[in-house]
Amino acid sequence: MLIYLLGFGLAFAVSAAATPWVRRYALARGIMDRPSEERKIHKYPIAYLGGLAIFIGFLVAVAVFLPLTRQLAALVLGCTVLVMVGVIDDMRGLSAWTKLIWQFVAAGIALAGGIGITSITNPLGGVIDLSYGRFTLDLLGWHFHVTPIANALSLLWMVGLANTVNFLDGLDGLACGVSGIAAFIMFLLAVGPHVQQPAVALLAIILAGAAFGFLPYNFYPARIFMGDSGAYFLGLVLAMLAIYSGAKVATATLVLGFPIVDAIWAATRRLAKRTSPFRADRQHFHHLLLDVGLNQRQAVLTLYAVALAFGVVALTIGSFAKLIALIVLVALMAAAIGTLVWINWVRRRKLLLK
Repeated sequence: MLIYLLGFGLAFAVSAAATPWVRRYALARGIMDRPSEERKIHKYPIAYLGGLAIFIGFLVAVAVFLPLTRQLAALVLGCTVLVMVGVIDDMRGLSAWTKLIWQFVAAGIALAGGIGITSITNPLGGVIDLSYGRFTLDLLGWHFHVTPIANALSLLWMVGLANTVNFLDGLDGLACGVSGIAAFIMFLLAVGPHVQQPAVALLAIILAGAAFGFLPYNFYPARIFMGDSGAYFLGLVLAMLAIYSGAKVATATLVLGFPIVDAIWAATRRLAKRTSPFRADRQHFHHLLLDVGLNQRQAVLTLYAVALAFGVVALTIGSFAKLIALIVLVALMAAAIGTLVWINWVRRRKLLLK
């Protein structure tokens, strides 16, 4: 257990120490998020690039405590690519499609390194094998085992979760805190007697340490934002942890259930309006909480509690029960979103009638 405490502590300390330096760098070069759009909550420019501090904290702790393997090298390289893409986007701006292409490149690197879904647990019993159609591909002296169905699901899972965390990053400390909670839940799962995967547990607790080390600077009122670099990084690592050395996709889906449902709802409503699913708006679940009267701290703490509650549920129930819990979560989220939208519509209508 000592190594987990040391891993968490080092990642936390390095992330916390790097954040002021990154903030000064961003401010000196004018790399800031300016509240130029209606959806922006903050009232004054705030430094970007906080994701770099999280990434540095994670990278240092991983280098100190974990031996380099093919899977770990793929994880680090894929994350590095996506962090750099996020930094460029924070500094200069990239199109949604350019970012999406690079997200698939980063996920492809992880997949080529052996981080991929090969099977999923059947909630009704047994395991569903996803290796149908498997074939071997020789490329530049490297041998790759291609499983079309499994590989496609793996890519969609990694890219999807990276964007889910990015969609969640709308209030001070929300995405960072929820990601830290999710990483800690995965740590508890991996270190538990039914899983016992020390490497996965160490990676998860290091990620939690890096996220929580940044959180004091990012919690309301934020002094720095993690930007796309941090959101993509956290989402990608969480996705990889869920499938690294054994699938925990069901657990991750339950822990991150409310942001996943919110992301699906966001994409659906944007497509229904015939706009890009990546076009930002002010109708996410956390925005609806603000519109009904909660302040930023209250909204964020409420969503922390939701993530933690479902994390505890995910740790204490089996596969079939997780499916039921996920269905319940989706139903609750749908009801909550519908209720909040209705309340806000009634309020706007009363204001118009005055």
